[in-house]
Amino acid sequence: MSVSAYRFPAGLPGRSALIIISGLLLVAACAGIAAIGDLRKGLIGPGGPFDPVAFLPGFLSSRVALPDALLLFWLPFAAAFIVYTAAVVHQVRSGASSGRSTLWFILAAAIICRVILQFSPPTLSDDIYRYLWDARMQFEGVNPYVYAPESDEIAHLRDEYHGGINNKDVPTVYPPLMQAAFMAAAYLWYSPASMKLFFTLCDVGVIVLTIVMLGRRNLPRERVLIYAWNPLVLVEIAGSGHNDSLPVVLMLAALLAVDGLSPVRAVAWLALSMLAKWYTAMLVPSFYRKIRGFRPFWVFPVLLFAGYLPYLGAGTDLFSGLLVYGDKWRFNDSLFSIFFYLTDSLNASKIIAAVLFAALVAYCAARITDPFRSAFVLLGGYLVLTPTVQPWYLVWIIPFLCLYPNPAWILLSGLAALSYHVVIGFVLTGTWEEESWVRYVQYVPFYVLLIARFLRDGSWRNALKPAA
Repeated sequence: MSVSAYRFPAGLPGRSALIIISGLLLVAACAGIAAIGDLRKGLIGPGGPFDPVAFLPGFLSSRVALPDALLLFWLPFAAAFIVYTAAVVHQVRSGASSGRSTLWFILAAAIICRVILQFSPPTLSDDIYRYLWDARMQFEGVNPYVYAPESDEIAHLRDEYHGGINNKDVPTVYPPLMQAAFMAAAYLWYSPASMKLFFTLCDVGVIVLTIVMLGRRNLPRERVLIYAWNPLVLVEIAGSGHNDSLPVVLMLAALLAVDGLSPVRAVAWLALSMLAKWYTAMLVPSFYRKIRGFRPFWVFPVLLFAGYLPYLGAGTDLFSGLLVYGDKWRFNDSLFSIFFYLTDSLNASKIIAAVLFAALVAYCAARITDPFRSAFVLLGGYLVLTPTVQPWYLVWIIPFLCLYPNPAWILLSGLAALSYHVVIGFVLTGTWEEESWVRYVQYVPFYVLLIARFLRDGSWRNALKPAA
């Protein structure tokens, strides 16, 4: 498929000029986000620290209706996404390498943005405090799969970060390799900053492997900016310190290995990715299709057993936290919300989603030979079918947009930040309640673009070919 098939607008400036301007503006937007401080309490609206009504003439202020509060974070984030989109459109439409100097500028801007966001406190999400708690438990010889943070048996271990932990009644959901990562990050410096730095370094690894992935497909390496400059990736990893960069970098290593016909290494990297987060288990059938044999898969049970060996004392509680997550969590879902509306049953909706996803896994294993394309399809299918779509879950699919720059997914990576609207009510009233309009604003444009792309290209196979 030619690049022109994406129908991005024409008339863009010279290659280097627009990239440089976009990069500088992106850095400025990241600086604006870091300057806000607490991204949850940076409110704008009546009574907030930045109340626009206060600056209007009296006869106008009495006629202006503003919402009670808006996350101030959305303003620089929107600016970052606009300049990012301009850079993506320009790079994809150019269809050719802009030269080594442009690539180095893209990488430099990506690193600068990540360094700046190290100074932004992780306030949009409190997951990072669970990471620290899991590390502390292990330093104290406590099995994190046995005791929930609120357990009386470990009450004497509570520290200044304990109050920030969410779902204190649920033991950890994170697999063993992630537990090892938590300890490694906290070993020298027991602080949220150490977690942010560790997973940002993993994020840089994703950038490096994405460049390798592009090289394998003879695509311009500058297209790495689709991941490296993505504002959602920047905010969720460098800003909030989410741990998804670790399993993603391991997943890319596995895909590169299986694509390079190194089956044992591929299975080993895939097993390690699963030991960081279980999502990549969906790739096992596709890996088997590519490898065409069971022999290399001996690595799986060996690594999985070795990973869980130190924690087997948890017994039947080993997966209790993960089971609670799968049973009760639901947030910002799209197709799953339709299943629930039609069935009025959470269990029935999960069965429908599971059956559809199993069919998609079987299709990819049977019909798609390219492991990168298979991973892209499966991750996309998971995100539209799962009952829980936290904004940082999209980090998983964004590296593949460098190969398949689908406008629908790129748009969703920007609109997903709207799901943080639920934080407003939580900060102001202590209630966690989603509003339906947030889903509509995110997913209606997404599905319109996705369906339009499918109709234009005529088949899923054509729609998923890499752009030249």
